[in-house]
Amino acid sequence: MDWLQLAGQLAQVGLPSLGTLIGTTLAGPLGGGIGGALGKGAAAAIGAALGVPATPQAISQAVQADPTGAQLKLAEIDAAAKEQLAELADLANARQMQLGLAQASHWTASMPAIVTLAILAAWALLTSALYLIQGEIPERVYQLLSQAYGAANLALGTAIAFWLGSSRSSQQKDAQLSAILPSVVKR
Repeated sequence: MDWLQLAGQLAQVGLPSLGTLIGTTLAGPLGGGIGGALGKGAAAAIGAALGVPATPQAISQAVQADPTGAQLKLAEIDAAAKEQLAELADLANARQMQLGLAQASHWTASMPAIVTLAILAAWALLTSALYLIQGEIPERVYQLLSQAYGAANLALGTAIAFWLGSSRSSQQKDAQLSAILPSVVKR
């Protein structure tokens, strides 16, 4: 017995989301990395709920021995799997929409660049204003400008993370999610 067969068995006893999550992440294109970790976490939770090791054979035997009991014990985990699958589908939908707009040359496709330029302009303006008017304005106004400068720094950091990615592991996660999302969204 393998994970894909177990996924089918779970779907047959009324746990389709759990079957999809197990089958897609452990037997599908994401057998390693983020997807594998997600699937292994689900497998561990299933094994713990049924009181068996987190292997396809042990879980399958427990489900075969008492399908109704397994369904009751695993209903909460299946509900959590539905939420995870919905989040993955929502993420895929948002990315697909953004790609569609960019490919169609829609004006909203350039909004991230426009917002980034606006943030950069605000940051540059506040930086130069704080430098040039230091000591020439009331302290309270200077404090407000300093707070605005701090907010502009945070916004600029977020814009840079949007364009460059926040980390290498984030890029790897995105690539792995891109591999699984088409199979999740189709179901």
